[in-house]
Amino acid sequence: MNGSSRSKEGGEKHFLEDSRVLVKQVRELRRLVPCCREPCGLGELFQDAATHIEDLQVQVKVMRMLLDKLSDE
Repeated sequence: MNGSSRSKEGGEKHFLEDSRVLVKQVRELRRLVPCCREPCGLGELFQDAATHIEDLQVQVKVMRMLLDKLSDE
């Protein structure tokens, strides 16, 4: 086996490992995003995730405002 064959095999192995990690991460993101439309492409998944993050940020902001208001009383 020459050096180029080894590097090609190593590159393919690395690519397969990266692909498995990516699939696992996408699966986890689908699980975390409640409004994710199934089935959907990555673009829609990322858009749903961004919308969900914005919604969570608004909820945190409202809770902080309520806490500040209640703390003042």
